[in-house]
Amino acid sequence: MGLGPSELAASMSQWQALSARAEAGVLEIPENVAFHCDEVCASYIRHLQDMVVKTGRLVDVEAFGTLDSAQQLGRKFERIAHSGERSLRVVLLQHIDVIESMRSVFRRYFDEAEYADQRTSKSITDFAEGTGK
Repeated sequence: MGLGPSELAASMSQWQALSARAEAGVLEIPENVAFHCDEVCASYIRHLQDMVVKTGRLVDVEAFGTLDSAQQLGRKFERIAHSGERSLRVVLLQHIDVIESMRSVFRRYFDEAEYADQRTSKSITDFAEGTGK
């Protein structure tokens, strides 16, 4: 169920490397592609966050009955869904981390574009002020 520790680390490392390349200006992403990818990532993150919230309501331990074996089974399912270290909730949170790393690659384009727009605007203002207009 989900990524193992080495797979998660490899995925995070790959997206961090792409983020570093984007920050260094080595990786270029067309504006419309970056915008679309950012929107898809944001939407997917909202979906995963909603699923994380729902993991807390997947299992009602009390609904399993009063027998010891039933209570043990209920607690086991609760750990699998929500509270265990490899629970569905933890896996979903790991996926959110990876998608956030992906999104940071696409967001760099917007940060760079905004910075370039600000520099251009300042240059135009400085030029206009220098010419008396």
